[in-house]
Amino acid sequence: MTLRIIAHLLALTASLAGCTSTAPIYVEQSTPIFVRQESTVLKLESLHASEQQRLLAFLWKASRGRRDALHLVISGSSRLSAEAVHQARQMGIGASNIHLLDQNDRGQLRVEAVVYHALPPICRSLSSQLLNDEFFDQPIGCSTSHNLAVMINDPRDLLGNRFVKPSDGDRAAIPVTTYRTSTGKGGL
Repeated sequence: MTLRIIAHLLALTASLAGCTSTAPIYVEQSTPIFVRQESTVLKLESLHASEQQRLLAFLWKASRGRRDALHLVISGSSRLSAEAVHQARQMGIGASNIHLLDQNDRGQLRVEAVVYHALPPICRSLSSQLLNDEFFDQPIGCSTSHNLAVMINDPRDLLGNRFVKPSDGDRAAIPVTTYRTSTGKGGL
């Protein structure tokens, strides 16, 4: 009986010795998503038919088919700027993505197209060759950041979005409430 108690005490002592280890625990920092800004500039003297075609080709090439993620900074002649804004709006570029600066009565038109690119973090493999009990890998958080960087519509939003404010869900419930209370639609 005594031998049995001593064996249990030794087993308990050995198992608790691992809990009191003073070895440092390393936690890998999550890798941030880098957002890179790419700008291209077009300068025009007028907006005749050939210049309009140059402007449209420039906007299409700068947007790479993603007109919703293209930001324009237009400066120069106010008359030419108004025409350039009109052309950009017809092409599908949102008014919130068009900014007018340094407007004057004459001179050339300067159109700067700004596109943001999200560079996803490089994530380590979930299964590694080396097993180290003192190192806690966080590849799942890294893969979430990687997927966010790849899927986001406009990477500028990762730098801060002034249009979308944090909400508690009340704002999202407004369309549902409106739908349920309207006559003949989903009313309970």
